[in-house]
Amino acid sequence: MAAKSKTRPAKAGSPPLKTLAQENAGALHPDDSVQTAGTRMREHDTSKWPVARDRKLVGMIDQKDPDWKLGGRGHDPKTGKVGQIMSKDVIFCYEDEDCASAQRVMDERGLSYLPVVDREMHVVGIFSREEIQAKTQAPVENSAAPTAS
Repeated sequence: MAAKSKTRPAKAGSPPLKTLAQENAGALHPDDSVQTAGTRMREHDTSKWPVARDRKLVGMIDQKDPDWKLGGRGHDPKTGKVGQIMSKDVIFCYEDEDCASAQRVMDERGLSYLPVVDREMHVVGIFSREEIQAKTQAPVENSAAPTAS
């Protein structure tokens, strides 16, 4: 079982998520190649990336170096599509929710990254456990992040 992060409670009136979420390089599209996904994820040093169609969240890539893994299994990452390897059941938060709510979701579900959407399900961005903790609360001893995501 993964260790839960021990943190102080979020400050009262914590900011809405839209103030933290950074879209960075935008969501991937289901028709993007797995090679494109792997390149973008390495450029941003992440193992999670939202997938959107018409800007609406439809999935999440949740593996490190997906192109290398696909290539290692004998498939061509140039022709493999993001839609074939993405997770479709995505946990997310709305941009108008506060950071404390998002932190609770991440803690309860053992997530290291959480996509943020508006009420029409358009991807606003994504943030990591470390980003939200740095902005909203001070870590306490033994603040190891869970390994599950």
